[in-house]
Order: sequence, then structure tokens, then C-alpha cells
Amino acid sequence: MAYNRVDILRHYRAIVEETKMHYDPDVTTYKGVWRKYIYPKFHISYSRYMAVMSMPNLEGQLEAEERAHGKRPDASQLRMFEEDGDCGN
Repeated sequence: MAYNRVDILRHYRAIVEETKMHYDPDVTTYKGVWRKYIYPKFHISYSRYMAVMSMPNLEGQLEAEERAHGKRPDASQLRMFEEDGDCGN
């Protein structure tokens, strides 16, 4: 199995988005968000969580990796044939 940084960065982006949904600076802490929402869903340690939250320019890194490895429009759907009808013959 090959290592794919794009998948790791997408995973990290999901963690950051989940945190943004539940974090309120006046009421909650990162530790509380991690304990209640992040750990049950993503199963990462608190130290890894804090490293993810402090990553600089996560979106920029993800875009650069997707550009380098080729980006599929819908990652869940693979294409068997090209859209112009050419079967590769």
C-alpha cells in the first residue's frame, strides 16, 4: 500500500472543520472539543490533534499535493472511460 499525503491532509482538514463546528472560544477549550467530538470520531491522540490544529497553511499544502498527484473531481467515483467516448483504442 502506497503512502498518500493527500489522504492524510484531507483527514486533517476534516478534523479542523469538525473543530470549527464545535469550538467557541468563550465557552469551550480544545481539550473539551477533542474529548467530546474529535477522539470518538477520528481516534487521534490529543498531542496529534494539537499538531494538526497548529499546522500552517493546511489548505495550501493540500492544493499543492492534489496538483502534484492529479485531482479527481469526485474522489469516491472512479471513471472507467473518458468523457469524450474514447475507450483508449
